[in-house]
Amino acid sequence: MNARQRTILRWTVKIAVSAGLMAFLLHKIPSHEIIALARRADRRLLLAATALFMVSNVAGWFQWHALLRSSGVDLPAGRTFRFYFIGLFFNNFLPANIGGDAVKVYDMTREGESAYQVIAVTLLDRLLGVFSLCVLAVAAELLLVGRNGGMHHVLYLGVFIACMIPALGFYFYRPLGNWLRRSVLGLSALSLNARVTAIIDHLSPFRGRRALVTRLVLLSLVIQAMRVVTHVLVGLAIGVPMTPLTVAQFFVFIPLLSLAMIPPITINGLGIREGLGILLFAEAGIVATDAFVLEFATYLISVVVSLLGFAFFLARRTERPGA
Repeated sequence: MNARQRTILRWTVKIAVSAGLMAFLLHKIPSHEIIALARRADRRLLLAATALFMVSNVAGWFQWHALLRSSGVDLPAGRTFRFYFIGLFFNNFLPANIGGDAVKVYDMTREGESAYQVIAVTLLDRLLGVFSLCVLAVAAELLLVGRNGGMHHVLYLGVFIACMIPALGFYFYRPLGNWLRRSVLGLSALSLNARVTAIIDHLSPFRGRRALVTRLVLLSLVIQAMRVVTHVLVGLAIGVPMTPLTVAQFFVFIPLLSLAMIPPITINGLGIREGLGILLFAEAGIVATDAFVLEFATYLISVVVSLLGFAFFLARRTERPGA
C-alpha cells in the first residue's frame, strides 16, 4: 500500500467514524425534538455566542502573532491574521482540531519562514491553550468537589492536573527539557532526531522570558473562558437553566470534551463531542436532546466564525501570480 492509498484509508476511517457516531446519536434522539428545540432557540443569544466566539479567536490570533514576533518572525499583523483564520477554517474538516495548524505552518513557510520555528511557536500556542483550559477546569472542579463529592470529580481533577504537569515541568524544571533532548537523539528514522531537536531549540528561548509567558497565560485564560461562556450562551439560547453550579460544571465539561477530541480518529471530533457531551451534561441534569443540540450548535458557530478564513482562502486563490 503506497502513501496515497494509506492517506485515503485514514480519511475514509475518520469520516466513517464521525458519520457512524452521528448516525447512532440521531437514531437515539428523535429528530422532531431537535427541530423543535432549534426553532424555539433565542436568536439574540445565539448571535451573542457567535460574536463572543469571534472575539475569542481574534484574541487567539493576537496570542499567536505575539509568539511569532517574540521568536523573531516579523510578518505584518494583517498577514498572520489571514493565516490564522485560514487555519481556523480548515480545523473544521481536518482531524483532531489541529489540522489547521499544519495549514498555518505551510502558509508561513511559503513566506520564507523556518518550518521548525513556526511549528515550535504553534505548538507553544496550543500548549498555552490546553494549560489555561485545565487551570480554569481545576478551579471549577475544586468548587464542585466540595459541593457534590463523588469519585468522578476526583478523576476529572486528576486528568486536568496530569495535563498541566508536562507544561509546568518543561518550563520550570530544566532537567526535564534536557532529558527530552537526550531522548530524541536516538530517533534516527526519518531524521526525527534533528527535526525534534530543531523544534526544541526554538522553544528553549521562551523559558527565559517569564514576563512574556505570564502575560500570554493570562490572555489565554481569558480566551478559554470566552470559549466556555460561548457554550453557556448557547445553552441559555435553547432554554437550559443556568445556575452558578451549572456554569461551574460547564468549565469542567468543556475542557474534558476538548481533551477527548485530541486523538485523530474523527473529523474535528464530530460525533465524539456530541456523544460524550450527552454523557457529561447528564450530570448537570441536561437531557440528551438539549446536550446534543448544545454541542452541535456550538460546532456550527465555530464553522460560521471560520468562514472569514474561507473568504481569505478564496481571495488568495484569485490573487495575481506573484502578488
